[in-house]
Amino acid sequence: MESQQVLDHYENEIDIFKTYLEDLGYSPYTIKCYLSDVQSFLTFLFEKEEKLIPLDTVGSKNIQEYLRKTQKGKAKTTRNRRLMSLRTFFKSLVKAEELNFNPALEIDIAKTEKNPLPTYLNDEELRLLFQCIKHDQYHIRNKCILMLMSLAGLRVIEIYHLNTSDLIRDENEPGINVMGKGSKARYIPLPAPLFHLLMEYEHMYRPTPKPEHRNAFFVSKRGERLSRRRIQMISEEAFNRLKSLPDFHYLQSKKLSSHKLRHTFGTRLVREGVDLVTVQELMGHTNLSTTQIYTHVNNKQKQEAMRNQNVAKFFE
Repeated sequence: MESQQVLDHYENEIDIFKTYLEDLGYSPYTIKCYLSDVQSFLTFLFEKEEKLIPLDTVGSKNIQEYLRKTQKGKAKTTRNRRLMSLRTFFKSLVKAEELNFNPALEIDIAKTEKNPLPTYLNDEELRLLFQCIKHDQYHIRNKCILMLMSLAGLRVIEIYHLNTSDLIRDENEPGINVMGKGSKARYIPLPAPLFHLLMEYEHMYRPTPKPEHRNAFFVSKRGERLSRRRIQMISEEAFNRLKSLPDFHYLQSKKLSSHKLRHTFGTRLVREGVDLVTVQELMGHTNLSTTQIYTHVNNKQKQEAMRNQNVAKFFE
């Protein structure tokens, strides 16, 4: 039996789950990830048991085995996301009175490092990253994308969803309206040079979009909304060029990705003295505790702080 046949067998349960997520206002991307996790689990069950089994016979042992089998080489956060997908899946079925209990509730969340220090670029690294953007027909588009992440804090998914109608075209107070996680909207004022760069792209370099993609701000050469994967690849290509520079080989050991540019934005704001509540609003964080990871300081700052203390009088 093929995977699709397995999913067809559980079509009603999957439909209940999808409707439940939509009703709660989960983003399309989160719904896609959760559905993928659940479909992977259902396929695993069939391959393990060599038959289709009723979901009311699924226990925590089945889920634990699935998590172990799929954990190899993955981060604990990935395991926790899969567990949350299954918890929410079985919860939706309990709510719909399809099941009497949620077997995933018996499994603990894996402990992860609390508030790990984010990887970010310093100002010199960021300046050179922009210079590493390939000078081809997509140069202005790609520069806009990298700058929106590093100078305005946008996520990849937010750049993907950015529409022409989201730009606030006021020369005195330019900005953008961003639809973030959980359909949470936020307003971001833009530095004038970045706003002018976006206008340059739109007026001179944006391809003619297909009718169904006419509102997309970033458009591919085929006239379609630029894909999330392509946005990620744009940053990966620039990072690789930066790492190849003679004085920047030390970056080879850093895991640099598009999301690290968002970390760079948050870190720069805090180091320039912007209060945490404002940083929280600009980045679209639900909880202030998430924003606090950007208050990290490096060893050099610690050394300077201690050296600058006037403690001689205490040793007289």
